[in-house]
Amino acid sequence: MVVSSQVALPTHGAVPLRDAALLGCAALTGVGAVLFAARAQPGGVVLVIGGGGVGQFVVQGARIVGAEAIVVVDPVEARRDQTLRFGATHAVHPDDLKEAMAAIAPEGADYGFDAVGFPETSATALRFTRSGGTTVMVGLPPTGLRLDLDPGEFLRREKFLTGTMYGSEDPAVALPILLEHVAAGRLELAPLLGEVFSLDAIDNAVQASLELPAGRVLVEP
Repeated sequence: MVVSSQVALPTHGAVPLRDAALLGCAALTGVGAVLFAARAQPGGVVLVIGGGGVGQFVVQGARIVGAEAIVVVDPVEARRDQTLRFGATHAVHPDDLKEAMAAIAPEGADYGFDAVGFPETSATALRFTRSGGTTVMVGLPPTGLRLDLDPGEFLRREKFLTGTMYGSEDPAVALPILLEHVAAGRLELAPLLGEVFSLDAIDNAVQASLELPAGRVLVEP
Protein backbone atom coordinates (compact mmCIF):
# COMPACT_ATOMS: atom_id res chain seq x y z
CA MET A 1 0.00 0.00 0.00
CA VAL A 2 1.28 3.47 -0.87
CA VAL A 3 0.59 6.08 1.81
CA SER A 4 1.65 9.60 2.65
CA SER A 5 4.69 10.01 4.89
CA GLN A 6 2.35 11.80 7.31
CA VAL A 7 0.64 8.50 8.16
CA ALA A 8 3.71 6.25 8.11
CA LEU A 9 5.50 5.68 11.41
CA PRO A 10 9.09 4.39 11.21
CA THR A 11 9.94 1.76 13.81
CA HIS A 12 13.65 1.62 12.89
CA GLY A 13 13.52 -2.14 13.24
CA ALA A 14 12.91 -1.91 16.98
CA VAL A 15 9.58 -3.74 16.78
CA PRO A 16 8.88 -6.81 14.59
CA LEU A 17 6.07 -6.16 12.12
CA ARG A 18 3.88 -8.85 13.72
CA ASP A 19 4.15 -7.05 17.05
CA ALA A 20 3.76 -3.63 15.47
CA ALA A 21 0.42 -4.74 14.00
CA LEU A 22 -0.97 -4.70 17.54
CA LEU A 23 -0.11 -1.03 17.99
CA GLY A 24 -2.85 0.02 15.59
CA CYS A 25 -6.31 -0.60 16.94
CA ALA A 26 -5.69 -2.74 20.02
CA ALA A 27 -2.84 -0.95 21.81
CA LEU A 28 -3.77 2.51 20.61
CA THR A 29 -7.34 2.02 21.82
CA GLY A 30 -6.70 0.17 25.08
CA VAL A 31 -3.65 1.98 26.40
CA GLY A 32 -4.92 5.27 24.99
CA ALA A 33 -8.20 4.90 26.86
CA VAL A 34 -6.24 4.98 30.11
CA LEU A 35 -3.60 7.57 29.23
CA PHE A 36 -5.60 10.00 27.13
CA ALA A 37 -9.36 9.43 27.61
CA ALA A 38 -9.46 8.83 31.37
CA ARG A 39 -6.14 10.55 32.07
CA ALA A 40 -5.77 8.12 34.94
CA GLN A 41 -3.54 9.10 37.83
CA PRO A 42 -1.17 6.89 39.86
CA GLY A 43 -2.50 5.03 42.89
CA GLY A 44 -6.07 4.54 41.65
CA VAL A 45 -8.29 1.49 41.47
CA VAL A 46 -9.09 0.45 37.90
CA LEU A 47 -11.94 -1.82 36.82
CA VAL A 48 -11.78 -3.41 33.36
CA ILE A 49 -14.83 -5.17 31.96
CA GLY A 50 -13.58 -7.58 29.30
CA GLY A 51 -10.18 -9.27 29.22
CA GLY A 52 -9.82 -9.72 25.47
CA GLY A 53 -7.16 -8.09 23.29
CA VAL A 54 -8.22 -4.49 23.93
CA GLY A 55 -8.96 -5.18 27.58
CA GLN A 56 -5.46 -6.60 28.02
CA PHE A 57 -4.04 -3.34 26.70
CA VAL A 58 -6.27 -1.37 29.09
CA VAL A 59 -4.68 -3.43 31.87
CA GLN A 60 -1.21 -2.56 30.61
CA GLY A 61 -2.16 1.10 30.42
CA ALA A 62 -3.34 0.97 34.03
CA ARG A 63 -0.09 -0.70 35.05
CA ILE A 64 1.94 1.93 33.19
CA VAL A 65 0.26 4.80 35.06
CA GLY A 66 0.81 3.07 38.39
CA ALA A 67 -2.65 1.88 39.40
CA GLU A 68 -2.81 0.46 42.92
CA ALA A 69 -5.33 -2.24 41.98
CA ILE A 70 -6.49 -3.50 38.58
CA VAL A 71 -9.62 -5.65 38.58
CA VAL A 72 -10.55 -7.51 35.39
CA VAL A 73 -13.90 -9.17 34.74
CA ASP A 74 -14.20 -11.85 32.06
CA PRO A 75 -16.08 -15.17 31.77
CA VAL A 76 -13.17 -16.91 29.99
CA GLU A 77 -10.53 -18.34 32.32
CA ALA A 78 -7.71 -18.15 29.76
CA ARG A 79 -8.33 -14.44 29.33
CA ARG A 80 -8.42 -13.87 33.07
CA ASP A 81 -5.08 -15.67 33.40
CA GLN A 82 -3.64 -13.57 30.58
CA THR A 83 -4.62 -10.29 32.25
CA LEU A 84 -2.89 -11.37 35.45
CA ARG A 85 0.20 -11.91 33.32
CA PHE A 86 0.00 -8.28 32.16
CA GLY A 87 -0.46 -6.67 35.55
CA ALA A 88 -4.03 -7.20 36.74
CA THR A 89 -4.10 -7.65 40.51
CA HIS A 90 -7.45 -9.45 40.43
CA ALA A 91 -9.26 -11.33 37.65
CA VAL A 92 -12.78 -12.54 38.36
CA HIS A 93 -15.76 -14.17 36.67
CA PRO A 94 -18.74 -11.80 36.16
CA ASP A 95 -20.72 -13.74 38.75
CA ASP A 96 -18.08 -12.85 41.37
CA LEU A 97 -17.73 -9.15 40.55
CA LYS A 98 -19.98 -7.77 43.29
CA GLU A 99 -18.26 -9.74 46.04
CA ALA A 100 -14.80 -8.92 44.69
CA MET A 101 -15.45 -5.18 44.51
CA ALA A 102 -16.91 -5.18 48.01
CA ALA A 103 -13.61 -6.56 49.26
CA ILE A 104 -11.22 -4.60 47.02
CA ALA A 105 -12.89 -1.20 46.63
CA PRO A 106 -16.16 -0.88 48.60
CA GLU A 107 -16.67 2.67 47.34
CA GLY A 108 -16.05 1.63 43.74
CA ALA A 109 -13.23 1.99 41.24
CA ASP A 110 -11.66 5.34 40.45
CA TYR A 111 -11.72 4.43 36.76
CA GLY A 112 -14.02 1.96 35.02
CA PHE A 113 -13.45 0.73 31.46
CA ASP A 114 -15.91 -1.24 29.35
CA ALA A 115 -13.78 -3.08 26.79
CA VAL A 116 -16.74 -5.18 25.59
CA GLY A 117 -19.20 -2.69 24.16
CA PHE A 118 -22.66 -3.87 25.18
CA PRO A 119 -25.11 -1.67 27.09
CA GLU A 120 -25.09 -4.14 29.98
CA THR A 121 -21.30 -4.07 30.31
CA SER A 122 -21.16 -0.28 30.07
CA ALA A 123 -23.81 0.01 32.78
CA THR A 124 -21.85 -2.44 34.94
CA ALA A 125 -18.64 -0.44 34.58
CA LEU A 126 -20.49 2.74 35.54
CA ARG A 127 -22.26 1.09 38.48
CA PHE A 128 -18.98 -0.06 40.03
CA THR A 129 -17.23 3.29 39.52
CA ARG A 130 -17.05 5.37 42.68
CA SER A 131 -18.76 8.74 43.17
CA GLY A 132 -16.81 11.35 41.22
CA GLY A 133 -15.01 8.65 39.25
CA THR A 134 -14.70 8.23 35.49
CA THR A 135 -16.09 5.47 33.28
CA VAL A 136 -14.82 5.06 29.72
CA MET A 137 -16.70 3.14 27.03
CA VAL A 138 -13.97 1.48 24.98
CA GLY A 139 -15.71 -1.38 23.16
CA LEU A 140 -17.80 -0.47 20.12
CA PRO A 141 -21.48 -1.41 20.60
CA PRO A 142 -23.58 -2.91 17.80
CA THR A 143 -25.49 -0.31 15.80
CA GLY A 144 -28.92 0.52 17.16
CA LEU A 145 -28.40 -0.47 20.80
CA ARG A 146 -29.27 2.06 23.50
CA LEU A 147 -27.84 2.64 26.96
CA ASP A 148 -30.38 2.89 29.80
CA LEU A 149 -28.87 4.71 32.79
CA ASP A 150 -29.97 5.95 36.20
CA PRO A 151 -29.70 9.78 36.25
CA GLY A 152 -28.75 9.51 39.92
CA GLU A 153 -25.37 8.16 38.86
CA PHE A 154 -24.62 11.66 37.52
CA LEU A 155 -26.69 13.93 39.76
CA ARG A 156 -26.19 12.45 43.20
CA ARG A 157 -22.91 10.65 42.60
CA GLU A 158 -21.32 13.08 40.11
CA LYS A 159 -19.76 10.41 37.92
CA PHE A 160 -18.26 11.06 34.52
CA LEU A 161 -19.06 8.88 31.52
CA THR A 162 -17.21 9.22 28.24
CA GLY A 163 -16.29 7.23 25.18
CA THR A 164 -13.05 6.84 23.27
CA MET A 165 -12.15 6.24 19.65
CA TYR A 166 -8.63 4.97 18.95
CA GLY A 167 -7.50 6.14 22.37
CA SER A 168 -8.69 9.77 22.15
CA GLU A 169 -5.42 11.08 20.75
CA ASP A 170 -3.90 11.80 17.36
CA PRO A 171 -2.05 8.61 16.33
CA ALA A 172 0.87 10.78 15.24
CA VAL A 173 1.18 11.82 18.89
CA ALA A 174 0.10 8.60 20.62
CA LEU A 175 2.04 5.98 18.63
CA PRO A 176 5.52 7.40 19.34
CA ILE A 177 4.57 7.45 23.04
CA LEU A 178 3.53 3.80 22.85
CA LEU A 179 6.77 2.90 21.06
CA GLU A 180 8.70 4.56 23.89
CA HIS A 181 6.85 2.35 26.37
CA VAL A 182 7.64 -0.69 24.21
CA ALA A 183 11.33 0.21 24.04
CA ALA A 184 11.45 0.68 27.81
CA GLY A 185 9.78 -2.70 28.42
CA ARG A 186 6.69 -1.16 29.98
CA LEU A 187 4.35 -2.15 27.13
CA GLU A 188 4.38 -5.77 25.96
CA LEU A 189 3.20 -6.75 22.49
CA ALA A 190 4.48 -10.22 21.55
CA PRO A 191 2.67 -12.12 24.37
CA LEU A 192 -0.65 -10.82 23.05
CA LEU A 193 -0.19 -12.45 19.67
CA GLY A 194 -2.45 -15.43 19.13
CA GLU A 195 -2.83 -17.64 16.09
CA VAL A 196 -1.37 -16.37 12.82
CA PHE A 197 -3.16 -17.12 9.54
CA SER A 198 -2.21 -16.57 5.92
CA LEU A 199 -4.38 -14.29 3.83
CA ASP A 200 -5.97 -17.19 1.93
CA ALA A 201 -7.12 -18.64 5.28
CA ILE A 202 -8.83 -15.45 6.39
CA ASP A 203 -12.18 -17.24 6.90
CA ASN A 204 -10.48 -19.46 9.47
CA ALA A 205 -8.98 -16.39 11.12
CA VAL A 206 -12.39 -14.77 11.50
CA GLN A 207 -13.78 -17.97 12.98
CA ALA A 208 -10.87 -18.20 15.41
CA SER A 209 -11.43 -14.63 16.55
CA LEU A 210 -15.09 -15.41 17.29
CA GLU A 211 -14.06 -18.23 19.62
CA LEU A 212 -12.81 -15.71 22.24
CA PRO A 213 -9.09 -16.56 22.12
CA ALA A 214 -6.73 -15.24 24.78
CA GLY A 215 -4.46 -13.63 22.15
CA ARG A 216 -5.07 -11.44 19.10
CA VAL A 217 -5.62 -13.29 15.81
CA LEU A 218 -3.28 -12.05 13.09
CA VAL A 219 -3.58 -12.32 9.29
CA GLU A 220 -0.48 -11.76 7.19
CA PRO A 221 0.43 -12.21 3.50
